[in-house]
Amino acid sequence: MTTARRSYPLPFGLALLLLGAGVVAFTLLSLSADDVSYARTEWTALLSMLLATPAVLLYVLDRGTPGPWWRAFWTVGLIAYLLHFWWAVFRSFNGDLGAVVERQGWVAYTNFAVTGLWTLDVLIAWVLPGRADTLARIVLRSVTWAAVTASFLAAAALFRTGTIAQIGDALALALVIAFLVRVLGLARLLAGEPK
Repeated sequence: MTTARRSYPLPFGLALLLLGAGVVAFTLLSLSADDVSYARTEWTALLSMLLATPAVLLYVLDRGTPGPWWRAFWTVGLIAYLLHFWWAVFRSFNGDLGAVVERQGWVAYTNFAVTGLWTLDVLIAWVLPGRADTLARIVLRSVTWAAVTASFLAAAALFRTGTIAQIGDALALALVIAFLVRVLGLARLLAGEPK
């Protein structure tokens, strides 16, 4: 990958635009909620999942080092997730981590782990992009991707109902399709590369 492509502004600019539009929309929609903090906690989690979905799917589809589109959507997905984390911990639970653990049990620990792993993964993707193919980086990226994806699927498809559950089911279906496309070699054909 060349430096010019790595600094191409469209992926990150579009991802930031979508993040900003989502934050504005969810902020305005939450004003009519009975518990604004809880509504913003839920909606920023949904925003994080929606923004990270392109990166989750690109990770499956692309056999090489993740590119600028992956990095852009992985980053803004994390930013939305950090907004969710802030609303959950510091607004809904008033900064009391013990109350978070008491309410969520073991799930709280997985959320803390996902937050740390994802933050580290994004920092390394921006600070050390040239070391993307080292074994440690590949392992970190794979573990982080699996943890974030499992977190989204569990939170949406298993723990929710209605529209959010349907969005989680759509993510699960998209993942199955992406895996099939990769296994069958269709991703390379769609990109115009030989098998």
